[in-house]
Amino acid sequence: MTDTGTRGLGGPTRADVAVPGQSDFASFVRKTGSSSKVTGRGGTYGFGKAVFHLLSASHTVVVHTRCRVNDRVETRLIGWAVHESYTVEGGAGTKTFTGRHFWGRAQNGYVEPLVGEEADEVADGLGLRSLPEGETGTTVAILDPDFGERGDAEAMRWIVDAMVWNLWPKMLPEGGDAPMRFSASHEGRSVPVPRPSEVPHLRPFVWAYDAMDQMIEHKSLGRVLGHLGMRKFLSPPGSPPRVAQEAGIGGRLHHTCLMRPVDLVVTYLEGPPFFEESGGYAAVFRADASMDRVFAAAEPASHDAWLVDKLSGDEHRLAKHALRKINDAMKEASGPASVSNEASEGVSLAGMSRLMAGLMVGTAGEGAEAVFATGTTSSGGSGSPERGSAGSTGVGGIPGPRNGSSGFSGRRRVLYDGAPEHDVLDGEAVLIQRFTLPEAGSCVVHGRPAVALGDGRGVEGEPPIGASVPTVLGWQAGDGPVTTGSSLRVTGGDGRVWSLIVRPAPDTMTELTVVAEAGSDIG
Repeated sequence: MTDTGTRGLGGPTRADVAVPGQSDFASFVRKTGSSSKVTGRGGTYGFGKAVFHLLSASHTVVVHTRCRVNDRVETRLIGWAVHESYTVEGGAGTKTFTGRHFWGRAQNGYVEPLVGEEADEVADGLGLRSLPEGETGTTVAILDPDFGERGDAEAMRWIVDAMVWNLWPKMLPEGGDAPMRFSASHEGRSVPVPRPSEVPHLRPFVWAYDAMDQMIEHKSLGRVLGHLGMRKFLSPPGSPPRVAQEAGIGGRLHHTCLMRPVDLVVTYLEGPPFFEESGGYAAVFRADASMDRVFAAAEPASHDAWLVDKLSGDEHRLAKHALRKINDAMKEASGPASVSNEASEGVSLAGMSRLMAGLMVGTAGEGAEAVFATGTTSSGGSGSPERGSAGSTGVGGIPGPRNGSSGFSGRRRVLYDGAPEHDVLDGEAVLIQRFTLPEAGSCVVHGRPAVALGDGRGVEGEPPIGASVPTVLGWQAGDGPVTTGSSLRVTGGDGRVWSLIVRPAPDTMTELTVVAEAGSDIG
């Protein structure tokens, strides 16, 4: 593994030498489990480098680094093994060894790294890729890696997937000046590293990252905790890669990606499943910079969770509050979007219906007609009649215009001719809703299709990202030509039967509504 564009492992080569400034070599090679107190860095406990040794069948790695020492560039190379401690019986008695071994140049009983040309020659002899000329950085070579049952090619694919799923925020913006650039190769051949947005099950998290505009705060303590982005979507086909499953993501996405300000994935926090199997949601929470040390302290040595109960006092309150807000957001996202036909407690629906009758379009079911009064004035009057006052009565017993006037000034009544029907138009499956406009006068008719939610919960208020939506294809009078557009300027009262033609969204129930408004402008 080669990391270029970084400063390399500089500073003293011995852990017992204290020099102000850098101590990267001693921290990485000599020390194990030393806690980092530097804000804004991913590692906190100093155990992460042990992964290299655990992956090696011989628990051994070779570190080749180029760093800056004072005003010059220096190359260093050292072999390093970490294994279990052991004891040896000898003539001088029993000796206990730590299990840590080094390969380099012995100097005064201490193993120092090879430096300069000697380090480069040995690195080249071991087949290590040379660092770019003049650049600083580090290469860690794992000897005899143990991939278990995975073959080499499968292991490389797994490594690439692990990079993408754990480091994808570092890859943004895609195609721009991202903080890090990643590549992989096997036996000299490049292994493709996909962009995060090209991975179907990861793409929704990228959307959520780009929409991270909801601030999470603890108002009583006056602290900003972080920012949250949330997105709903249609579930991508297939299963996520094995790496994602090992990270806790199953066949469906209903998770929040947690990260600290360093933009390294901590974990994918699972929330309640989306209410429909075909959909899901993904969220991203990034802790505020002022909270970095708090959440870092809540992480175990593996950095893969936030264990807030490890904290105490205000830090516990802050971290606990953040997770509660995240879980509340996931719970809200898991349910259907709120719809306009829900009523509040204590409101009379019958009374509200009478008050709002003049604002609504009449609709008819099978064998019945609904006609709502419009509140127009009589030809000789100066004001609107009171609801329910005398006048000509429309079908259904609801008052119509005074004195039988047909001069509607607001919404026009629409009579549906039966239920929507399936048909085929130019080889395409469509839905058709037939209707008539019984009242004379010019008007504009709008088609408003929507995806109906199950169990009578209304219609979808906000389609998920990437979801198909029903679309108005046009209008047709009888067997005449089709007029395209979502709205139609027409004159009613002639008895013509019109058809609203809609392309439904796949695998959904579509609700069709026709709205007619007096006037000649399409809006």
